[in-house]
Amino acid sequence: MNGESGAKVLLRTYNEELDRKLGGIPLPSVTLIEGPNDSGKSVLLYHFVHGCIKAGLRTCLLSSEGGGKVIVESVENLGLDLKRAFLMGDLVVVQLRVEPSEQTAEERRSMLHALLAYFERKRERFGVFAVDSLTALTIGLDEGDLLGFFSRLREMREKDGLSFFVTVHTYSFPQDLLVRIRAMADTHLSLSIREVSGQLLKTLQVLKIRGASKSTGDVITFEVEPGFGIKVLPYTQVKV
Repeated sequence: MNGESGAKVLLRTYNEELDRKLGGIPLPSVTLIEGPNDSGKSVLLYHFVHGCIKAGLRTCLLSSEGGGKVIVESVENLGLDLKRAFLMGDLVVVQLRVEPSEQTAEERRSMLHALLAYFERKRERFGVFAVDSLTALTIGLDEGDLLGFFSRLREMREKDGLSFFVTVHTYSFPQDLLVRIRAMADTHLSLSIREVSGQLLKTLQVLKIRGASKSTGDVITFEVEPGFGIKVLPYTQVKV
């Protein structure tokens, strides 16, 4: 199963508490995961990738965190096993090498276009593309480049039945542009770090899941536990 147009999947992460809170993400979808450093964006993305593999969707993960071996080991440390999928070719990891200090805005613009071209070339092989993260590629680009990128993702979702998961740092876009990009996403998840009683906790706010059976607006408080991954804590809302 490679995400043919018309195929419908309710994505689950197989983390019982997280799935109960999210209620599943209808695929195909363009999912935006945003948040500051160390807020859990990559960890959440890995849970979604794990769910895609379990659902039989061939997945391509483009990561700035390292190559295939590094990512598979990182995922294993979260209690998620993607080794077999990686060895079988159902999960392909492509390392994103972006150094904003060494590249011009024009070079990053070309890389962004190359990324779209890669999706086009591989659309018959993969049903899901996950990008972690898009931030470095966006530095110095204009509004048209970024809106055009997300508009193209939507077109491929509608035409080819592809799903995209994209992580970004909240600071990477001007606020007015970020509002427009959020509106283009089918699913919008916002991560943050908040202090509660002297303890730093991660929170996930479910702002939009188009086509979901559950209402959105929930705030999920969690921590990342070695060997387990995301552990949802018994807080429905964090008050500072």
